[in-house]
Amino acid sequence: MLEKVIRSPLVLIVTLLFMVIMLWSIYYGNLSNVTEQTLVVIFLIWSVTFIILIGLHNHRSPERKISWKSWTPYELQEEDEGQQWVTYRATRKVYIFFYFAIPAGLLVVAVFRHIEFMPLIVLFVLGTTQYGIYWYESRKYLNDREEV
Repeated sequence: MLEKVIRSPLVLIVTLLFMVIMLWSIYYGNLSNVTEQTLVVIFLIWSVTFIILIGLHNHRSPERKISWKSWTPYELQEEDEGQQWVTYRATRKVYIFFYFAIPAGLLVVAVFRHIEFMPLIVLFVLGTTQYGIYWYESRKYLNDREEV
């Protein structure tokens, strides 16, 4: 259960959101605003909590440790040929998405260049959509396999 929480796409999306907010605060502000300082504290608490959860998981499940130096994403841990095929299909869909989304994102940034944080919004949307596509495709194939 703890491993699923740590490797959940939702956790990664929330982490990505916090990182975008941090970058935005650092780049466009001087962190003197109380709101920005609060966001920094929330990000630090989130990061420490995440590190503690990984340590707790490694202590409880030494056979399925999450390595600190070479952390392979959960979605790339292929246990058998079926899982490799699911990973292949989901990764292929994400690649096709990026093939069209990166030029579209550049166009959006160019058109809305007067909005200061538009590049960060585009990066957040691309990252979130990537995790969403991968998660949706993986779940679709894995749920079909479990029902048979």
